[in-house]
Amino acid sequence: MDDDETMTEAEIDAEFERTQPIGNALHALAQAELAVVAVDEMPPEVQTRLDQVLRDVLGQTGD
Repeated sequence: MDDDETMTEAEIDAEFERTQPIGNALHALAQAELAVVAVDEMPPEVQTRLDQVLRDVLGQTGD
């Protein structure tokens, strides 16, 4: 039998409140990972343009 089957509703609520910050942190991490994936899948032409802008800002020449 699982512990949650023997817990009272008040105990379940207390456990939920205690672990909620962990759930929030995991959700934030998942959202950050999705943002990184979106950047990793940047179209090549956009990456080329961003690279050129960065070179321009840093005063570097291409090639």
